[in-house]
Amino acid sequence: MKYFYGPVYSRRLGFSLGINLFPKKLCSFNCVYCQLGRTRRRRIERVSLVNFSQFKKEFKEIIKRNPKIDYITFSGCGEPTLHKNLDRLIGIIKKVIKDKHPVCLITNSSLLYKKEIREELKNIDLIIPSLDAPQEKLFKKINSPHKKISFSKIVEGLIEFRKDYKSIKFWLEIMLVKDFNDKEEIAYEFKKIIKKINPDKVQLNLPLRPNPSSKINFTPSYSIVRKFKTILGKNCEIVKLKKTKGGERRIMEKEIILNSLKNRPQTIEDLATAFGTDKKILEDAVRNLLKKGIVERVEKDKKIYFLAK
Repeated sequence: MKYFYGPVYSRRLGFSLGINLFPKKLCSFNCVYCQLGRTRRRRIERVSLVNFSQFKKEFKEIIKRNPKIDYITFSGCGEPTLHKNLDRLIGIIKKVIKDKHPVCLITNSSLLYKKEIREELKNIDLIIPSLDAPQEKLFKKINSPHKKISFSKIVEGLIEFRKDYKSIKFWLEIMLVKDFNDKEEIAYEFKKIIKKINPDKVQLNLPLRPNPSSKINFTPSYSIVRKFKTILGKNCEIVKLKKTKGGERRIMEKEIILNSLKNRPQTIEDLATAFGTDKKILEDAVRNLLKKGIVERVEKDKKIYFLAK
């Protein structure tokens, strides 16, 4: 599959069928914690790379298999709103599934200040935009945005999207990064901004997966995370791993695993949960990929993650 991967098991969304619109990372940010590594060139110009006929064909093939899906999610290698005609892609999905599965878009919020992009997203079911800082200086330090993206534009886009489309579920994500935005006074700054945005809920996420470009541990202490939750109030939650019985048992093919690992580093346990397959089957398959030199292993916080090279 060129445009789809998974379903993978997501801590927030359960079984998520991922949509990747770019063959390699394309983003407007260069976040310190990014699991995809450095952004070689930050950009805000939108592109059109998807073959719509192939996109539709691939999606139909996946749906025919009837996999376990909780959400269909625009995510993948970079910032999805950098792709043009998102409304057309959402329309293709909606026409095939006929509201059987909700459609989600995960975004860094950088382009939501543009009205035409907000309009392209009017038919999604859930948006998860991120806001990693409550002020300009910290925003630049954590997200290292394109020079034309300012903190004020980020907040403007979030407020306007919420005003325009109140019926769309809106979960605001804050990635808590150790020694950057994990101070108690920062939590109170966030609280003021969040009140203006008025999301359905706030999700505190943690950079648990390794950044291939850095060996720094960006994960804050759990006591700090709990303190943030208390300060931000009752509609704030900490993103935790949900329990699952898994999906159907299947034989692991090289392309399936690689497609998943290209988009996010994962442990054997992550892969086994996502594919509903015994860990032993995944261990054998990943071992073969390691021998061929197309997958590498990275250790972080005493866990072993695997990444596609």
